Parts: sequence; structure tokens; C-alpha cells
Amino acid sequence: MSDVRAHMTAARFDAIDALRGLVIVLMVIDHAREYSAGTGRVADPMQLSDVTPLLFAMRWITHFCAPVFTLLAGMSAGFTAADDHADPQHSDRGRAAHLITRGLVLVLLEFTVVHLAWTFSFVWPMRYAQVIWGLGVSMIVLGVLQHTPRLFRLLLGVACVAGHNLLDSWHPTEPALLHWLWAVLHDRQVMPLWGDLTVRTSYPVLPMIGLMLVGEAVGRWYARTAPETRVMWLTRAGALCLSLFLVLRLTNVYGDPHDAVFTGQALHDAMAVLNVTKYPMSFAFVLMTLGPALLLLARWDQAIPRWAAPLRTLGSVPMFLYIAHLYLLHATALLWAVLDGAALETFDFRTTIGGMPAGFGFPLWVTIPYALVIVLLLWKPAQWYAALRRSKRYAFTRFV
Repeated sequence: MSDVRAHMTAARFDAIDALRGLVIVLMVIDHAREYSAGTGRVADPMQLSDVTPLLFAMRWITHFCAPVFTLLAGMSAGFTAADDHADPQHSDRGRAAHLITRGLVLVLLEFTVVHLAWTFSFVWPMRYAQVIWGLGVSMIVLGVLQHTPRLFRLLLGVACVAGHNLLDSWHPTEPALLHWLWAVLHDRQVMPLWGDLTVRTSYPVLPMIGLMLVGEAVGRWYARTAPETRVMWLTRAGALCLSLFLVLRLTNVYGDPHDAVFTGQALHDAMAVLNVTKYPMSFAFVLMTLGPALLLLARWDQAIPRWAAPLRTLGSVPMFLYIAHLYLLHATALLWAVLDGAALETFDFRTTIGGMPAGFGFPLWVTIPYALVIVLLLWKPAQWYAALRRSKRYAFTRFV
């Protein structure tokens, strides 16, 4: 690889990792908010009639996490494919096996390690199929489809992202297998497993599969395109996403199962436009979040700013930080409650998710400094794990 190409490769990965690192910080803020008091624990922090503008804004800014994570995961797969100059058939087999294995690992982690991080309980009866599950299933699908034409994968991805809202009114309940399948793909449901065990499909995966497939195509294009052309088209794509989002939301013609309701009050109407559906990610949701992400990626394509350099390290080990921050947030919240005077008998891990005592919670404004402290505590572990991954000493680091 020439020095110029090596520099271009390093620059593009710096931009990807920095963007992913920024999303990680937003993710920590979102999950830190789960331990705040009062309005921080409302059932739906985007319900305009029940929330303050501060809570709405704090929840809205974290909407970027899931779609950006998914797109960048697909792009990473695209980078690998574009940089592989071995025999194409052998490469397809190898990539397919790696993606399927990595996807299965993510699904397993969701229902074991991640589940325990949220509950701190071995007897909590509900399992949550959340973002790690969605990423895992999407990787498995991408792996299975590796032998199909690239154009087919791209078109299928676009159809899943842009077209799944056409199916919003379909809620099959019979036969049971179709009900289960649709709960996984499109309907957020609580489904029985056995005994008292249930699973909630928090992240229906159809739009995530689409984003993974689109991301792979973007990654292949990104890796083989001249810098100036990359920046131009990323900027155009980001502007197009935002423009289309505004058109769809202001007209309520398509793109989200819930129309924006306008009252003539400027703040309410602005929040109504931004209040789009996350579960599953609607077309409007994807446009709203990926537009700014693509514009920022274009801005950072050639070189990230100095202040964003730490984000590059965070973004290079996203799964490690995802797991670590959940355990650290939960453990420090429990310790906080003890220091705040909560009696030990009020910690109930059997009937209260997470075991937090009733009434515990810090003011909402504390969420951001609390989250930043967690990020700082994880900085050195992130550096250590990034070095461990680069060493390729252990095979498991290829999957986590």
C-alpha cells in the first residue's frame, strides 16, 4: 500500500471511529438518564403532553445512536470487502462466516451479558431484544446474503428502510409463527417463551437490516472513492436526507406511523416535527438522524479536529464500551443510592428492574455530568482494549 493510500485509509477510519465515539458519548447520556428522578422516568420521554422540553431534548439527541451504529457497522463490512484482494469466492465465504458468527455472538451477548447489566438479576423474567440483538440479526442477514449480487443487497436495503412504513397497519396474530416473525421484524411486542419467561422485541429489525445492507454498499463506495468526491456526495446525501425529512414531516404524507400534530405554538410544533418513531425506526427517523451524521462524516473525512481525537479511541472499541458502561452506570447508581441513605431491604432485584429503590434518582440536569464522569472512568480501559485488539493476541477480539 502506498504512503498516500495508507494516509487516506487512516483518515477515513479516523472519521468513522470519531463519529462512532461521539455516538457512544450520546449513548452513555441516554442510559445515565435512566437513573434520574421524576420526569426522567416517564414511560415515554417523547410524549409531548407529559415531558419538559429539557427531557425531550435530552432524549432526542440520543436518537442518533442506533441508526448511526447500524450504518457504520455495515460500512465496516463494506470496508473489509473493498480492501480484500483475494479470490472473490473465497473472500465471500470468509466474510459470510465472519458476519454470521459475529452476529450470533451479539445475539448471545444481548440475552446474557447485556441482560445481566440492565437487571443485575438471574431471575428477572423478561428478556429484551434491544439494539445489540438488532445489530446481531442484521449482521447474520448480511452474512447470509453475501453470495447475492451487490446491487440486490443495496436495493433490498433501501426497500427495507424506506418502504417498511407501508406495512404499519398490518398486525397479524395468526398463525403463531407469523405473529412471532412479525414481532421480530416490525411490531414491538411482548412474546411468551416458556413458563414465566417472555421476550420483548424492543428493536424490530426490518429497518436495521436495511441500514446494514445500505451501509455495506456505502462502505464499499467510500473505500474506493477519491476524497473530494466522497466529501461532495456525503454532503449532498446528508442535505437530501434532511430536506426529505422536513418535507415528509411537514406534509405528513408518509414516513412515520404518527403524524406531526401542529398547534400553532412554535416550541410544540418544532418538537412535534422531531417526534418520530424509534421502535421500529421509521423512514422519517432514519432521515432525521442520518442526515446530520453524513454531514459530520463529510466534515471529518480528511481530518478530525483535535478535540475529537479521544472520540476516535472510544469509537474503535464500541462493543467493549457498550457492555462496560452499562455495568458501571448500574453499579455506581446502586452505590449512589446506598450513600443517599437507601436501606438495603429496599433494593429489590426480583420485582423491580435493576433493583433500584423506589424514590431514588438524581435531578435530570445531573445526567450529563454523571455520564461524562462514566466516560472518563472508561477512558483507560478503552485504551487498553483498543491496544489488545490491535495486537490480535486473542481471537475473541475479532467479534467483540
